[in-house]
Amino acid sequence: MAELRLKAAGFSHVGMKRKQNQDNFVLVPEHRLFVVADGMGGHKGGETASHLAVTTIANYFKTSGANPQNAKMPAAERLQRAMRAANQAIQDRGKIDATLQGMGTTTVAMHFTSEKLFVGHVGDSRCYMMHPHRIWQLTRDHSLVQEKLRAGLITRAQLKTDRMKNVITRSVGFESEVDIDIYQLEPHPGDVFVVCSDGLSGMVDDHQIRDIVDEHIFQKDSLEGAVKKLIETANANGGDDNVTAVVVKVV
Repeated sequence: MAELRLKAAGFSHVGMKRKQNQDNFVLVPEHRLFVVADGMGGHKGGETASHLAVTTIANYFKTSGANPQNAKMPAAERLQRAMRAANQAIQDRGKIDATLQGMGTTTVAMHFTSEKLFVGHVGDSRCYMMHPHRIWQLTRDHSLVQEKLRAGLITRAQLKTDRMKNVITRSVGFESEVDIDIYQLEPHPGDVFVVCSDGLSGMVDDHQIRDIVDEHIFQKDSLEGAVKKLIETANANGGDDNVTAVVVKVV
């Protein structure tokens, strides 16, 4: 199988109701790495946590990639180590600055090898996979409402109106240890992946996300157009939160 080739685009917006953007993202195409983080924790804690997450993960791949001893490290392990390094970096910063204690962040990190995709996930930011007219949510939200849904305490229709909808059950940096979900799959040319904060998934239904990707990527082959339209739609639907989207296409 030939090595996967990728195209990517990303953007973040403060939204319509927040004064500060606590989302961050990073594209590291030379290491086939794409990360989105949505921070929380006071006036500056959220932005600090999400920034530390994306930069620490990116720097881990940049420095570990230059170390020959890491060449044989399984990709899933490398991704886990990078995210644990981010967890430790956030913990360490909180110990230095008392105003940042208790901060944390969601994180979704996609890493492509020559033939496979590995997704590391903590929190309620999401990774979707798309084909023309089809959408799948790859990650499972680590949130209180998802636990209530799985327990049969609420219906899917009640998810977005439940008063606990913004409470997450896992985050990077909040505790000394972090539980990371790792997903592995074999992508193929034409597959499209969207990684986003809940400022997108909470304001734009899955079928709307699918339709935007259909129009701008599968029909027009414009990743930048898709990202722009996703952000615009989230804001047009209310823009209640910061909104971040990263789109990656296998070509």
